[in-house]
Amino acid sequence: MQTKQIQFDRIRKLGAGQFVVECNVSADSEIKSLLCVSADVGDIRAAITAGQIAVSGKIGVNVIYETEEGVDSADHVTDFSKLLSDEGVGDGAKALVDATIADTETELRGNSVAVRIVVQLSPTAVETQSLDVFDGEDGTCEKRRTLSLIETVADIDAEVETEEKYSVGSGVEKVLGFTTAAVICKQTATETGLSIDGEICADVIYLSDGEMCRKTFSMPFAKSIDAPENCCALAVVSMKESALNVGGKADDATLTLTAKATVSGFVLRQFDEEVICDVYSPCHKLEFSCPCLSFDEIVDTGAYRERISGSVSVADGEADAARVVCARVAECDLTSVTTKDGCIVTEGVVTACVVYETEDGGKSSVKVELPYALDHEARDVKEGDCAFVSAGCCDLFAKVKRGREIEVGATLAFSALATRTCRATVVTEATVGEKLEDDGEAIVVVSAKKGETAWDLAKRLCVRAEEVESFNPSVEFPAEGGEKIVVYRMLAM
Repeated sequence: MQTKQIQFDRIRKLGAGQFVVECNVSADSEIKSLLCVSADVGDIRAAITAGQIAVSGKIGVNVIYETEEGVDSADHVTDFSKLLSDEGVGDGAKALVDATIADTETELRGNSVAVRIVVQLSPTAVETQSLDVFDGEDGTCEKRRTLSLIETVADIDAEVETEEKYSVGSGVEKVLGFTTAAVICKQTATETGLSIDGEICADVIYLSDGEMCRKTFSMPFAKSIDAPENCCALAVVSMKESALNVGGKADDATLTLTAKATVSGFVLRQFDEEVICDVYSPCHKLEFSCPCLSFDEIVDTGAYRERISGSVSVADGEADAARVVCARVAECDLTSVTTKDGCIVTEGVVTACVVYETEDGGKSSVKVELPYALDHEARDVKEGDCAFVSAGCCDLFAKVKRGREIEVGATLAFSALATRTCRATVVTEATVGEKLEDDGEAIVVVSAKKGETAWDLAKRLCVRAEEVESFNPSVEFPAEGGEKIVVYRMLAM
């Protein structure tokens, strides 16, 4: 018996996990009010060992507050490591983890702020499977089928770095805080590999002439990955580190931002593999094993941008809002990804903190949630397909709509890969037994069943499919049902 080994990769989502980080951010004097709190998670690393996914990274917290002396800020950075259990994953599998901030809670404690952060980890595993399959035997008839399988041709572990200078147009007394976030905008297959394009988005809040000001900017990046033709990527991007320097003139400062991000994931290629899915012998009894094989096909890759908006009212008892001072993303949580015919559906919540100036000259802040449910067009996707999506906020705006209402909007960037689980019977082994007894019938006539092919009838009659077709040239297969099928086993003289 001739055999061959086929190898292919399967991609599957693992159970998402959450964990809580608690920290205290200290101020130099007693805090009168909190104006803005934001947290981000970055520098994500993941590995699978003994059925567990080891994830590590950094969490940064920025708190902007008001004291009797004015507006000030404080930062806190902590490392984390977390084990996610998944007994179904073998040691040979590879892991990719997307991490987001799901919730942030704060409590004022005199001259410190207690911050409770909920981090959401969404892991994906790529597992290599191998199978020894039957590849033919003299005297047997084989029905072959071409499978489209996935293989990982390269790991992605690349850094991108950008640096830009921006003129503020006024002086900068103090930077109260800045956040950076990275998103993947598109991936493009080239003759030499794969290009992953994205943006690093920055949000800087600073003091100028005693007033809070905000500056946002976007820095594009492109990373080329060596890969064969017709490949695609399953990838996420996370910030690694960033630095902001203030220079320039006293009345026209420049902000110089240097940012590094890590692109992690896998380069995937779809390839065709021919296998035997059914077999029989016209001359001998045949025993064979024909299990059902599950495998994945890539059905769609894409990147999308969507605009969402909402509004929030000023709390009762507070003065009307006069103008928005600044707005910052606090959380960007992708809670659900599903598929239906022709589209990928994403659901989640963007939470923003808006600082505004009131009609009486004071400052206040409000937290606003922007829930969303978006349909992204993906023509080849069917309901039940699996979609792997990463999301990030690349722009946020806020303005006073009416005296007691603030309008908030955000631009979200999504990167998606959709796969479909397919199944096929594959012959893994075959044993040729004793010779079949001849019933002595020279001509055999049977009635075809609806849907039967020449292969089905040949297997039923223990002849070759070519003979069924040549002896019955007027019959079209698959059969409508009821056609008389004639087979001549010997030529009568």
